Amino acid sequence: MPHIELRPDQKLLKPNFDGYKLSLEPVPVLSTEFSPTSHPHRVKTNDCSYYHARLFGMQNHLVRDPWAPGQCYYLDSIGLLQRVCYDSAQGRMLPIAAVYKLPTVASNGSNGEEDAAARYNCSLLFPSEHHCLLSDGCGTVRVLETGDRTTGREWKAQSTLRPVEHNLAQGVLPGGDVLLDGRYVVRDGKRLLHFLTLQLDGQPEAKSKCLLHWHTLEQQQSGPPAWTLCASRTLASNGYPRFCALDYHAAAVLVASDQPYRFAYDSERPVVGPEPKPTESESVDAPAAWEQFPFRWTQTPDEVNVTFDKHKDVQYRVVCEPSSGPNEPSLLQVFANDTVVIDGAQLFAAIDHDSTTWSMDPKLFDIAMGKQQPGVMWPFLFPGAPDEAVSEAGDASRPPPDVDLPPAPNLSAPLEPCDFESGQDTYYTLERLSAADHTVTHTASLGHGPPLFAVTLRAGLPATFATRHDVDACLWQLQPVPLGAEDCRLQHEGTLHAFGYVQASKRQQKYLGCAPDLGYGVVCESHRGVYLYKGSYGASGAGLRNRTGAQVTIGQHQFVSLKDVGEVLGIACENDVLILLAEKAILALQLTD
Repeated sequence: MPHIELRPDQKLLKPNFDGYKLSLEPVPVLSTEFSPTSHPHRVKTNDCSYYHARLFGMQNHLVRDPWAPGQCYYLDSIGLLQRVCYDSAQGRMLPIAAVYKLPTVASNGSNGEEDAAARYNCSLLFPSEHHCLLSDGCGTVRVLETGDRTTGREWKAQSTLRPVEHNLAQGVLPGGDVLLDGRYVVRDGKRLLHFLTLQLDGQPEAKSKCLLHWHTLEQQQSGPPAWTLCASRTLASNGYPRFCALDYHAAAVLVASDQPYRFAYDSERPVVGPEPKPTESESVDAPAAWEQFPFRWTQTPDEVNVTFDKHKDVQYRVVCEPSSGPNEPSLLQVFANDTVVIDGAQLFAAIDHDSTTWSMDPKLFDIAMGKQQPGVMWPFLFPGAPDEAVSEAGDASRPPPDVDLPPAPNLSAPLEPCDFESGQDTYYTLERLSAADHTVTHTASLGHGPPLFAVTLRAGLPATFATRHDVDACLWQLQPVPLGAEDCRLQHEGTLHAFGYVQASKRQQKYLGCAPDLGYGVVCESHRGVYLYKGSYGASGAGLRNRTGAQVTIGQHQFVSLKDVGEVLGIACENDVLILLAEKAILALQLTD
């Protein structure tokens, strides 16, 4: 399996970047109030798992159209798909206009609580210049024909699909899902729509499982332009997908997570799973004696202590005989119901029989064995024995274990606690899983931090994801490869200087993003405000020089306070404007150089 090294392009880094300077210049903000029925639609889950909280709480309800800059869409409370448009030529917001009416979804179940638990927020995406995929959050996906979206005309539904009711989609659970990515592909004269959806399989007494469903639709060659399901695949994992996208030809899926994703179902090719482990009844090897009669052991530099928990039906005894001659081995055996649990001939080192003692009380049976070579710490008691039991307070007689910390990117920028989002034990990887043979063809190590965010820089290309490199945020773009080639190439597309460092300090962050031209990065909180970071401060920030150092460059930092607009439910970043979808209004932050 080839390993991809995410090596940044040194030409896109700024070693002389000296941070951001706060600008007190006000940011022009245009506000558009909602009508009584045009408030954003949102479903709140009753499930308290982390995955449900992240999926429902962090979903971006304002979807940007990469083919029409300045346009984005959201679904309101009565099912109208609303178009939000910023006219950059006039510098103003156009009136909100509805382009499609989502039919009301009736509940098919008799239990309202079960229906609410299986429902997700509505989601949409744009796989092509003239198509839109819309999910109602209840298991129905619609293919909409949009035409020229810059005109704002009404959209028309071409097909309606419920994968759970289709024979090809056997891995889909009842209930809704959320759209993650989609691609429009023309291959061998066939028009195909590939899209990915996410479902959470909640377990009452275990960690929730994430299911990625990969559906393929084919457009009919004759008659009305309807779409039919021709293939369905399901990938499962115990980890949440922090980045998920189809490649150029929709022949593989790229997933970044802290747990591996594997194919669980494919309607076109059977998935060959791992060989099942033999059960206890099928196992040939008999359990070890210490597994039948368990014990725990500890040690000091001078002796080894073994403790058994006494049971009514078990009789314990010790046979300890010193050697009869200089060349004769000594004998130590610990029995439990005539079964030898500890054999002195298999111990890691020799013991002193004269100092070996044992005692018994109504609950415990203790054995203290003196070491012939004091000061030597045993790595194990005997081959195959249980690990040494370490008390919570630790052993003051032995040195503390070395802490295995990850290496710092460089000595001038050591790692800090805020650099680890989920603790040092969590490790993220990016994997490419091929639909042809269900294998992982390429993998890339992301370290202890997940991708910061994903953004579409150019229409028609797979999403670009950002990772932290030292203090910067590097954006990586998947490169095109020939059709049929099982290859994966990632190119360093650009850098948000020092953005990885500043976002790590924002503990209340909800949305991260950047402009398509990488002119600025944004950290948006749920209620309090928005942080804007521009890579250049303008003419006043270029060519600065320290008193005794080299020339440096600084960026511009601006803060926009959000008041009386409620929670922010979505953002859309354009080169000259940042559009926010809040509970009470739509805000447009006009950005100038």
